[in-house]
Amino acid sequence: MSRPAVLLFDIDGTLVDCGGAGRRAMEQGFERTHGRADAVAHIAFGGMTDPAIVRSGLEHLGKSTAEAEIASVLEAYLEALEAELPRAQGFRVLPFVSETLARAHARGHVVGLGTGNLKRGADLKLRHAGLAPHFSFGGFACDAEDRAELLRRGRERGLGVSGPDARVVVIGDTPKDVAAARAIGAECLAVATGRFALDELTRAGPTLAVSDLGESSARAFLE
Repeated sequence: MSRPAVLLFDIDGTLVDCGGAGRRAMEQGFERTHGRADAVAHIAFGGMTDPAIVRSGLEHLGKSTAEAEIASVLEAYLEALEAELPRAQGFRVLPFVSETLARAHARGHVVGLGTGNLKRGADLKLRHAGLAPHFSFGGFACDAEDRAELLRRGRERGLGVSGPDARVVVIGDTPKDVAAARAIGAECLAVATGRFALDELTRAGPTLAVSDLGESSARAFLE
């Protein structure tokens, strides 16, 4: 029997490709609240949390970054996201994700999320992908704007289920996922299924970097 593990999966670029629905929804959120769909045009979303994206967009516009202002844009974003996901033609579950999740549950691992999405946004994306039943807990951007902090919350919740001696593994597709995993002392499996190439992820220093979850080394790592 393998040692039990808490697995914390990122969503965008790791589990699913939303076909640009998230960016379009964020643009609409700013359009509805500030009349400026271009507020986030300068931002590379990969590895960022939703509140951090909004904060950067508000700063770009010279607007207040008070919590109420951030919350207003995020609420408009979530409303837009719910409408955008069903019409995102490029939306897809990424290769070997379903098989990986099924094996993790079969091995008795505790499977959760470690994502920069707000919980409601994560739920919308995972329900649309048909993956929501796999995840009963996680660390989300509504827990903390900082990625390492939200991973700590996910780790705490997972260890509360698995027991304190379990491995903690973060699975993500950006150098920010790697850095946050290292910040909380977790192992990290980096997958080059998002916008970052395998060599870029390797340089970030994960425990293991792979092209996708179908690689034999990735399967062995998550045993």
